[in-house]
Amino acid sequence: MRETAGPLIWVSRKKGGSVMRLLMLAFAVVMFASTALGAATAGLYFDYWPGVMAYSPGPWSFFDVYLYLHNAPYYITAIEYRIETPTDPGHANFILYEVKLGPQAVVDLGAPFEGHTIAFWPPLSGYDTGYNLICGYRCLTTLPCLPMGAPPEPGAIADYPLVVGPHPDSGELRGAYFPDNLLFPITGFRSILCPNAIGTEETSWGVIKSLFR
Repeated sequence: MRETAGPLIWVSRKKGGSVMRLLMLAFAVVMFASTALGAATAGLYFDYWPGVMAYSPGPWSFFDVYLYLHNAPYYITAIEYRIETPTDPGHANFILYEVKLGPQAVVDLGAPFEGHTIAFWPPLSGYDTGYNLICGYRCLTTLPCLPMGAPPEPGAIADYPLVVGPHPDSGELRGAYFPDNLLFPITGFRSILCPNAIGTEETSWGVIKSLFR
């Protein structure tokens, strides 16, 4: 059974040698993915119990997104991160309307698009289940999703990435843990709004692909 941070509270925010090279490359990819998957990760999910990382919302309709920290075997006292939209740096087509915090959040600095820091007390336990709900967001998009497989057209969103990235002040995506608030690195995943050419992979494969941002 997965443990979360508890109920959330709304907080308003507005070839030859080439064959060998290919084999070595494939080996490197597997090793990189295995290493990264062994580290703490943070991802955006479109369901309360983390599993769905691709979603097609209707325009101007509210939907919830959840930030989960995974595989962080610590008593977590803080996290700093930023949500990035690489194909839409100004976030014109994706509005993050509100932030939802759990009852253990005692410090809340900044905002998700600009750089967000959250401190927790008592700490979140990453030992029991592996997943910790950091916070949630109420969101909406301003354009409809392009139908699956359709060619690009103006006025529609397709394969819109949402990336958990580093906080701009430190240049790091990281957390802190009890008792001395030592820091640990976090690998950020990529989620997709309006999947089109990318499609909706199974979560495990989607997570591995998302490591290559």
